Amino acid sequence: MITALLFDLDGTLLDSRDAVIDAVAFTANEYAPGHFSREELLARFGESFDDFLAAVAAAAGLPDKSEVLQKYYAYVRQNHDDHVRPFPFIQEGLKKLKEAGYALAIVTNKQREFAVAGLEMAEIDHLFDVIVSVDDVSRGKPSAEPVQKALAELNKQPREAMMIGDSRYDVLSAVGAGVQAVVLEWYGKEEWSYAKPDFTYPDFEAFVTEMIAVKTEGGR
Repeated sequence: MITALLFDLDGTLLDSRDAVIDAVAFTANEYAPGHFSREELLARFGESFDDFLAAVAAAAGLPDKSEVLQKYYAYVRQNHDDHVRPFPFIQEGLKKLKEAGYALAIVTNKQREFAVAGLEMAEIDHLFDVIVSVDDVSRGKPSAEPVQKALAELNKQPREAMMIGDSRYDVLSAVGAGVQAVVLEWYGKEEWSYAKPDFTYPDFEAFVTEMIAVKTEGGR
């Protein structure tokens, strides 16, 4: 039976795709102008920031990513709260899931500082038992490590958990860790050519409604 729900943050709970892409595009254009198109950045949404910013540093001929990272941090600190909002029904839905007895965790490729800021802005930080950020692991998603760390901290087995996200990085991380993968299709349907999710939902309310029913009926 599923007793733990692991949530991605950007694009899953927070409507933040444009804000994230803007921050990454600004940083990329500072160091490697014209090297990354917005379409490519959208395709890479959900990727580990460390991995992408390392690619920017390489394209710019920098010896490491530290300077690029600091530029990105500065932009996000200045613009984050102006462009990031929770999706509809997030606060209400998470409260319902918590009250139903599910353990809740965040598993994100965002840095902890910005993940916590986003959760606090949305007023949902108190609902999570565990937060696993990219700062807490050696490799972010699509590696299985972040999901495995969340399971360990929750003291849950893979069969007891679902990973809920919006991108292939979430699905691949879930598959690697042996947990069920759920995709919220806030930004539209995607063609899954590999590592398909176990379940898809058009929005959070549809997901919560089914999970409450499952809990009541003692299924899944």
